[in-house]
Amino acid sequence: DLNQPWGSSETCTGCGKCVHVCPTGALFEKGRSVAEMLKRRQFLPYLTLMREERE
Repeated sequence: DLNQPWGSSETCTGCGKCVHVCPTGALFEKGRSVAEMLKRRQFLPYLTLMREERE
């Protein structure tokens, strides 16, 4: 899927696994808006700590 235009993946099945394993919380499930994701900001400190531990 590299070098393809954004949103045109031919292999994505929409399972959401990448969203759940993303260490920074940068990925959203399809159909979620930024406003919805901002409501879940309580997870940001945890995600930041997790990222620092990996580095």
